[in-house]
Amino acid sequence: MYDVIIIGGGPGGITAALYTVRANLKTLLLESTFLGGNAGYADLIENYPGFPDGIKGFELTQKMGKQMENVGADLKMAEVKGIDFEKMTVSTDSEDYETKTIILAMGLKHKELKAPGEEEFKGKGVVYCTVCDGPLYTGKKTVVAGVGIPGITSSLYLDKIAKSVVLVTPSSELKAKESIFLDRIRESNVKVITSSIVKELRGSERLETVIIEDKETGKTTELEADGVFVNIGKVPNTHFLRESGIDMTKRGFVRVNDKQETSMENVYAIGDVTNAPYKQISTAVGDGCRAALNVSKLLGSR
Repeated sequence: MYDVIIIGGGPGGITAALYTVRANLKTLLLESTFLGGNAGYADLIENYPGFPDGIKGFELTQKMGKQMENVGADLKMAEVKGIDFEKMTVSTDSEDYETKTIILAMGLKHKELKAPGEEEFKGKGVVYCTVCDGPLYTGKKTVVAGVGIPGITSSLYLDKIAKSVVLVTPSSELKAKESIFLDRIRESNVKVITSSIVKELRGSERLETVIIEDKETGKTTELEADGVFVNIGKVPNTHFLRESGIDMTKRGFVRVNDKQETSMENVYAIGDVTNAPYKQISTAVGDGCRAALNVSKLLGSR
C-alpha cells in the first residue's frame, strides 16, 4: 500500500514526488516511456529560472530525475491501463497497486495528421519528436507540418542541419505569442507556406513525397521530402479515464480546483493534463508542489 501514486514523470510529477518523499510518504511514480515528458524534447529551454543561457530539455529533465532518484522515490516504468477510484487501485500493464491518494500527471501527446500514408511511414519518415529524430535527417529534405511556436521551433532546429526545410501551417499567417520566434523564422532559410494542410504522404519503402492542399483554393502541391515533422498540437493522455467517472472537459482535460483536487476524493491532477490554461514547465512544477503539499496535509491529519 502506497501513500501516494503519481502517474506521469514530467516536471510536475517529479516535483510532486520530491515533496511527498520529503514528507515521509511512501511514494510510487509510474512512467510509461521516460522521465521528463514533453519537456525532454525541447532543443533549448530559455524561460525556466536558474539557467541564464538556457538549457537543453533533455539535460534539465535528467537533472530533475536524478534529484528524485536521490531522495528515494520508488519509480516503475509501466503503462497505466485503468484506475478504480472506489478501491484506489491503479492497474498497469504488469501489476496493480493500491494507494491512499493519487496524483494525475500524464501530460499531453502529439496529435496525428490523420492523412493517408501516415501510419505506413511512421518510423520511415514520419516524425513527432524533432529533437529525438532530427539528427537522422541531417543534409536531407524536410517538411514541418506545424502550428505556432512548436512548428517554428521544430523548423528552426532543422534549419541548422537539414538540406531544406518547408514549414506548412494551416493558418493564414504564422502566429506566435512571443514575437522573438517570428523574428527568428524570418531570418532563417525556412520556407513558410500558409493556409495549407498535409493531405497525403507517399513513397515506396520510405517517405518520398508530401502532398499539401491550399485551404482556400483546393490546389494541391507535391513537396519532395525525406521526413515530415508533425507539430500540430497535443491532446491529454486521459484515454484510460474515459469510463472512470472523473470530471473532464470535452477535450479530455481533468478539471481541478485551486488545490489541484479533482472530482474524485483523494485524487489530484497537475500540469498539462488539467484544464488550467497555461501549459509551461514552471506552472507544472508549481502544480506538483501544491498537490504534494495538500496530499501531505490530508494524510497528516488522519
